[in-house]
Parts: sequence; structure tokens; C-alpha cells
Amino acid sequence: MRSGKTSRVITVVVVGYALGMALVAVAVAMAGDSNALGMLLLFGPRWLLVFPWALLVPLSLAARRWVTATAIVGSVVTLFQASGFEIPSLNSRRSAMGSGAGAGKALRVVTYNTDRAATLAPRIVTDLLAWDADVIVMQDCAPEVAAAMRAARTRYQLFRESEFCIAARLPMRSPVQLHGSRNQGRAVLFSVEWQGAPIRIGTVHLPSPRTALWAARRGSGDLLEESVQQRAVASGAIAAWMREGERGPIVVAGDFNLPVESQALRRDWRWLRNAFSDAGWGFGHTMFAGRHRVRIDHVLVSREFTVRGARVLRGFPSEHQPVVAELEIMRRSRKPSVPKKQE
Repeated sequence: MRSGKTSRVITVVVVGYALGMALVAVAVAMAGDSNALGMLLLFGPRWLLVFPWALLVPLSLAARRWVTATAIVGSVVTLFQASGFEIPSLNSRRSAMGSGAGAGKALRVVTYNTDRAATLAPRIVTDLLAWDADVIVMQDCAPEVAAAMRAARTRYQLFRESEFCIAARLPMRSPVQLHGSRNQGRAVLFSVEWQGAPIRIGTVHLPSPRTALWAARRGSGDLLEESVQQRAVASGAIAAWMREGERGPIVVAGDFNLPVESQALRRDWRWLRNAFSDAGWGFGHTMFAGRHRVRIDHVLVSREFTVRGARVLRGFPSEHQPVVAELEIMRRSRKPSVPKKQE
């Protein structure tokens, strides 16, 4: 009797949690941060939803087989759909397998919101050498960091535009262009030469949801809807600005303040692919504030690129952490022409 009652309790708990996680996955996919509730969902600690399955899956073994199957399916849905866990895609694995002796050097891009941390200045030159990147874009770059970069004798060309610090060791092909304002989101666009071809590089910093989220934590949700609209408008305007005019390979990296499941990110930037979604492993959290860990810093690439690898670094003196992406231009081989048979 006790065993049957225990089995029924386990069945109710497992099925109930699985249904709840399915609803969360649907809400993440459908709502994104297109409204206040969606914003709270996406910026909340969704990664914690996975851990109950560490207990529920073993417990389900004491119930019927279909309950165990439900637990396994529910854990997979929670991990990938509700919490945003990523595994490298098939295309990126093929690219990595083909990156042997015959492959060209990858274009390495680093994006990092430094949170205006002046404490980064004494170590920034060491970090630049460790990253060994071709292009580095920093948002909220403190004057002390910019000064330390200028004082160091490195191979990088250094620029500071508004809040952005840009370091490139590739030849520059166009002047740096600035777009937007702090309240409307800022962006910078420039061009470098890589392997004899022009590559456009953009970096963005969209309006932060921090004020609205802190107000909601104190019981006031009045600012949430305004924050959603503000970031959606800024995202659309900057994406349109970067897409117009010149075509060809482009990399857009920065602090979008939009989780990867965001409706605005998927709508405005669908013409680009997310490097971490292609070749990253794990949750990819880039911003840490206690239990609130979100993936809002992205490297987006156009269809001309294959992503060899993408990762988030750790141990830096700021809430945000750097994102590194290794990119390769896809070169299509021409099929040899077959002579027509003579009749």
C-alpha cells in the first residue's frame, strides 16, 4: 500500500513539474521579452529550473516506466527550451573538423562590457595579449582603461568613440561611425581588411533593463513595459542602420541587453547568426548578478562566416564577462565543368 501511494505521489510531482516546464518553454518561445511578464521571465534565474530534475529523474525510477520517460523528456525540455542550454551545431562541428592544416587562420573577435571598471586598467594589456584577438570591442569603457591601452606599446590600433573602446590589429578601411544616444542605445560601425577582403565590424550597447528590474524587485512593475519598448525601438533602429547600404561579411558584437530568446533580438537581427548558439557549449551566461545570470552579450555573424568556436571567459572584475568568437570565411569551391558529349 505504501509503495503504491509513494508511486502515485512521485507520478503527480513528476508530471506536474514536466507540464510546468513545458508551459515555461512555450512562454519563452512565444512571449520572449515582448511584454512585462515576458521580460521578468527571460531575465529571471531560469537556469535554476534544471536542478529539481536531479532529484525527480532518480525518483521516477520508483514509478512506472512512462513516468521515467516523462521525467527524461521534461528534463531535456527544461534544459534546452526553458533554460537556454546550448550545444555546438552540426555545421560548427563540421567546420572544426575541417580546420586542419589546410584551413586558414580564424578571425578572433572579443566583445566585453567592462562596466566602466577602472580596476581593469592595470591588467588590460595582459588581457589583450592573452586574448590574442584580431578585433576587440568594449562597451562602457572607462577613461582609465582607454588611457592604459594607449600607453601600452602593442600592435593594436586604438580608438575611443563615446563609451566604446576599439582595438584592432587589422588594417582599417573606413572611419568609425557612431549612431544613437545613451537613452536610445549606441552603436559603432567600422571596416577592417582581413585576408584581402573588407569585413564590417559593428558594436552595440542597447538600453539597460537594470532600473526596471530593480524597481520590480522592490514591488513596482511600472517601468517594465517602458523598458521593453525602449530596447525594442533601439534594437530595430540600430539593426536597420547596420543593414542598410554596403553588403558583404559583417560581425556585430556587444551588449544587446537582450537574452537570446528575446523577440526583438530574433526579429531585428534574424539576418545574422548567433556565434554562441552555433558553436558554444553551456548556458553562455555573460552577465552575473548573484543568482541572476543571463546571456545578453552576443557575437552575431552574417552568412559568409562559419563559426569555429565561441566561449565566455571568466574571472574579470565586472558583472559582464568577455565573449570570444572564432570565425572563418566560407569559401565555396567551384565545381569543375563537365564537357558535353558530342552527338
